[in-house]
Amino acid sequence: MKRPTLTFVAGANGSGKTTLTRWNSGPFREIPVLDPDTIGNTLQSSSTSAFPVAGARQVLKSANENLRKAKSFAIETTLAGKNYLRMMLEARTRGFEIVLVYIGTENVEINLARIRNRVLAGGHDVPEDDVRRRYVRSFKNLPIAIKRADHTILFDNSTEEGYRLIGILSAAENQWLNAPPGWAANLNL
Repeated sequence: MKRPTLTFVAGANGSGKTTLTRWNSGPFREIPVLDPDTIGNTLQSSSTSAFPVAGARQVLKSANENLRKAKSFAIETTLAGKNYLRMMLEARTRGFEIVLVYIGTENVEINLARIRNRVLAGGHDVPEDDVRRRYVRSFKNLPIAIKRADHTILFDNSTEEGYRLIGILSAAENQWLNAPPGWAANLNL
């Protein structure tokens, strides 16, 4: 019997998580992808400021249900908090295989520019202070998440050329496919 898989698609706001899951949907077609932003935007509320919080709560509720039922699923996260790091431990105790797909960029200005462009195209905004804070925290939590994952796939999305696969990491071996950019070279794995 195949183990259920919990896939974390992680990276700071504006790194390209939703673009990866929506436009490269092959691996994500057969499992639900829980995205707090998408869920928050679909919830009915009288206050738009409540959307992010309501979306995050709904994601945690759905994730806990999938964990309880041992059903494979994916979550988009900035990896800036501790909730999903704890969820990795819980999923492991429930027999899940844990996959981390992390998308990094060389600097937060890239992310901020992408968010501004997204807003101009009708997408959701994220306050600059939040983006800057989550960018730092995301990289701080990345080594912990890598150690808790069975497999990690690292992409650099710093240029307009798009996602560049830079590494596939596991307990057995770390395979670097391209020279790691600064943010990945500093992981100390």
